[in-house]
Amino acid sequence: MFRKLFLPLGIAVSIAISFIWPEPGIAFKALRYGEYLTANNVMIIITFLVCGWNVDVGSTRFDRKFILLFLGGAVMSLVISPLMGVGAAKIFRLTALPATGLIVAAAMPPTLSSGIVLTETANGNSLLSILMTVGYNLLSVVTIPLMLALCISSKGEIDTNPVKMFVQLVALVLVPSLIGFGAGKLAKRKLPPFFTYLSSTAVILLVWGFFSASCSHFKQHPVSALLQEGTGALVLHITLLLVVWYGSAALKIGVPERKALLFTGVSKTITITITILTIIGATTGAALVPALVYYFVQSIVDSSLAGKMGLSAGKQNC
Repeated sequence: MFRKLFLPLGIAVSIAISFIWPEPGIAFKALRYGEYLTANNVMIIITFLVCGWNVDVGSTRFDRKFILLFLGGAVMSLVISPLMGVGAAKIFRLTALPATGLIVAAAMPPTLSSGIVLTETANGNSLLSILMTVGYNLLSVVTIPLMLALCISSKGEIDTNPVKMFVQLVALVLVPSLIGFGAGKLAKRKLPPFFTYLSSTAVILLVWGFFSASCSHFKQHPVSALLQEGTGALVLHITLLLVVWYGSAALKIGVPERKALLFTGVSKTITITITILTIIGATTGAALVPALVYYFVQSIVDSSLAGKMGLSAGKQNC
């Protein structure tokens, strides 16, 4: 039971600490050795090494349903999601800059780590989650400029630097996953339960560092605006979760695959969100905070839901 609750509780505690005492988290996020070996990158690599080792290819059927699920998830995550973001911004009457922050967050591909760990926590299909993470991030090179041009009134040129994104995906996701998978095949056994805590801790540290570095934006933002934007983000995210879960259920997709789509397809990376906001010139707190709020809501809701699903699956297996 504790193993399933470790991630959601850890994320909640790390966010609370980041607002009370942000300096240690800021220092952690700033750790680096050279240009690429940052604390964030090391945490992501650890996550995918562990996930790659524990992947069970034999339990996955690469059939027509698998392909339809992957493609359907891509449409939901990268096309329908930002359109729903536009609808949420209008319903909650967000002004131009806050609406931009929410829509940009909704248009993003999956996070590079937490979606995988949440899928594992919920006893979902980890291999499908990894494939979605890599595939959707690559597809987003095309979809982000197109969807933001459609959804946001902006004259700024949007350039996501596809070559750099591809190199980062290969180095941080594909290579560690393949190394972990190969090591697992050679060892002919899964990692001990301790390593599940290791990958979860990596995600918790990522969230801790990020919110520690961002706490000043929250403290300077009006409380009334935070409540309005938080409600919009919560309604948007829960709606996406419901559409994905029941939509995939209507297609008679297996529960492990539905969990992978739920926690990977609907998760949104904050790193690329901030990058895109910088590119389009929307770096003020008015645009940035709604994006941060969405990530905050996503982290709490998804980690709690994954923990609950994992506990339910554990009871069924007893």
